[in-house]
Amino acid sequence: MKNLTDAGEQDSGIRWKSSTLRNAKNSLAGIAGYLALLAMLAIMVSIFGYIIQGGATHITLKIITTNGNTTTGGILNAIIGTWLLVGTGLLFSVPPGVLGALYNVQSTSHGGIASVTRLFTDILTSVPSIVIGLFGYLILVIRLGMGFSLLAGGMALGIMMLPYVMRISEISMRNVPAEQVNNAYALGADTINVAYRIYLPQAGAGIISGILLAIGIAAGETAQLLYTAGWNNALPSGLLKSPVAYLTYVVWYGINQPSAYAHQLAFVSAFILIIMVTALIFISKFIGRKGA
Repeated sequence: MKNLTDAGEQDSGIRWKSSTLRNAKNSLAGIAGYLALLAMLAIMVSIFGYIIQGGATHITLKIITTNGNTTTGGILNAIIGTWLLVGTGLLFSVPPGVLGALYNVQSTSHGGIASVTRLFTDILTSVPSIVIGLFGYLILVIRLGMGFSLLAGGMALGIMMLPYVMRISEISMRNVPAEQVNNAYALGADTINVAYRIYLPQAGAGIISGILLAIGIAAGETAQLLYTAGWNNALPSGLLKSPVAYLTYVVWYGINQPSAYAHQLAFVSAFILIIMVTALIFISKFIGRKGA
């Protein structure tokens, strides 16, 4: 009996030590998580606070309602140009992105092609923006003769936005209940009817959320636009061979100038970009939750 009692006490002691060690590890992991979260929040608050302080204190009605050249005047041409470029990019990313997602979701006999499509989509997501800009400059600007233009810049942004639109659209469509799809096919619906009556309505909120996220990313891009859009002190006069102004150029160029006013324009442009991107992210999250 004594041996059994000693063995029980020893086993109980081992369990107690194991439980204590596990709780200590959990506590340390929790503390590390909180510290990491606080560090991230501190960095975000510092960045946002610095940009907001520098931009909000210098923004004026004249700056946002007049055209300029990054050192004098305003940034109206850059604000409008940014949205023109993003809008053009949507034309080259949303239709193929959504259609590609539909193909991947509905492809049963062509699973191999869908897998290859997903692979190249993931690769395109990781391609540096400067590489897309180089491609746009060599092919769109020079080879196809578009010049620095709205069309070349928009197409470069569209290439960057495409994988985001396609992947998020596909994920949203795969969340559609399989019973609804199977019932539609059982009732005699074809692939097109299932796409437009089941997938798109059910996954619409997720698709829109992904598009808004892609817009927010595209609005903050610079590298590919330096090689394809150029810069214009006014608004573009057409789709081809007419450069376009955009906000990130004002930030990139203005902050490197010795002029204090150029620095003000850079901060105001960064401030507007932060507001635009933050608003788009919150709207996309709101729409995504409504559709969930």
